[in-house]
Amino acid sequence: MKQIIAFLSTNLIALSIYSQCSGNEPIIFLGNDTVVCQGQNLTLTAANGYDIYTWSSLLSNPGQYAVSTSPNNVHNNFNYCSDHSTGTGKMYIANGSDLANTIVWSQTITVQPNTNYNFSTWVTSVESTTNPAILQFFVNNIQIGNVFSPSTSGCNWTQFYNLWNSGSNTTATISIKNQNIDGAGNDFALDDISFIPYCLNQDTITVIFDTIEANAGQDLTFCSNEPELLIGSSNTPGSSYLWNTTQTQSSITPSNAGQYTLTVTSPNGCTDTDDATVTINQTPTALFTVTPSTEVVPFEGIITNQSQNATSYLWDFGNGLTQVTTDLTDVSSIYQTIGDYTITLIASNANNCFDTSSVEIHGILPENLTATNVFSPNGDGINDEYHFRLENITELNLTILNRWGNEIYTIDTPSQSWNGKDKAGEDCLNGVYFYKYSAKGAMKNTFEGQGYIHLIK
Repeated sequence: MKQIIAFLSTNLIALSIYSQCSGNEPIIFLGNDTVVCQGQNLTLTAANGYDIYTWSSLLSNPGQYAVSTSPNNVHNNFNYCSDHSTGTGKMYIANGSDLANTIVWSQTITVQPNTNYNFSTWVTSVESTTNPAILQFFVNNIQIGNVFSPSTSGCNWTQFYNLWNSGSNTTATISIKNQNIDGAGNDFALDDISFIPYCLNQDTITVIFDTIEANAGQDLTFCSNEPELLIGSSNTPGSSYLWNTTQTQSSITPSNAGQYTLTVTSPNGCTDTDDATVTINQTPTALFTVTPSTEVVPFEGIITNQSQNATSYLWDFGNGLTQVTTDLTDVSSIYQTIGDYTITLIASNANNCFDTSSVEIHGILPENLTATNVFSPNGDGINDEYHFRLENITELNLTILNRWGNEIYTIDTPSQSWNGKDKAGEDCLNGVYFYKYSAKGAMKNTFEGQGYIHLIK
């Protein structure tokens, strides 16, 4: 005898077995889908005429699955969840199996050889659990990707995603297994299962991070008569420079106080800026005059200080002597020898700025020529030579004559003297000798004269 088994999916399933299948078996109809409020009863009646009747709730046993718009529709303990894509569509809902390696979903499709495919699905637990499903994904019995578990929160969709290359295959059998065999809490839903080829296009771009940095140099403080350089630089070779003064060289000499901005541009066109502050302190003006003239006779005169914006003064007299004072009215104690000197005035102010001024002077003594008329060249070390008393004389020509007018000795420099000998080196006799001379003084005056000398040994 052949038996007939009928499966009907509603909130309950009526399983009926008929003794022989003839095509004229009674129609099983449990009624339209309905809602039963809490506390109400619902009586379901199957058609008569079957040998065996078995009643069960949909997804009441591990390993069962259904396709519905919400997990709650197929199991009273499951959450009400909307599908992943539209919120109103259907999803695959599974009561997790308690047998290892149970295939919960599988499909064989035709694929193109040597083609990349993207396998993706969205998974959620159908109730909050500490024991979610443990899913493995296979293509042609080879696992792809890592073991995947959905969130422990119900109705929280998460995506499994992995790539697969078909190689020489023309078909692909896609399977999903749940390795959590604990029947409590390992229930889940699947939605938006896709297995589609994808094209891979690529390009390469090289990105260089241009780290150009500008350096306008250190802030400067200097005196107006001693300018300094703002030394700009860049950490990138080949950079161009532009100051806010429109100057384009790397280093500039600032002429005004204020902020100076340097913009540097790298060969790639990237820019950076930096600032430097310049402070210019006012410089004093050192100035003085010598009166009545620069020829000081005798070393006396007024040096008049006409400096401006200065607070202290240092005089350098050119002979190793210096003096700190505002004005000089007398230099007679400073110069003791004739000659040319450079007087320099160094004027400074509170900003430590300096200026100098110099004047050349010619120091001279009054011109004078005197001579004694007696000397004794006897070698006793006393009055052995005849000296002319010369003051400020620069040139001298003197001729010594005997009483008959014959030339005995000549002197042609102011430093020479007569030792009582004639031109042949012989001692001259005691007696009176005559002289005549011409001389020129430091002030360009000329002198001429004559006299006598009494030689006594």
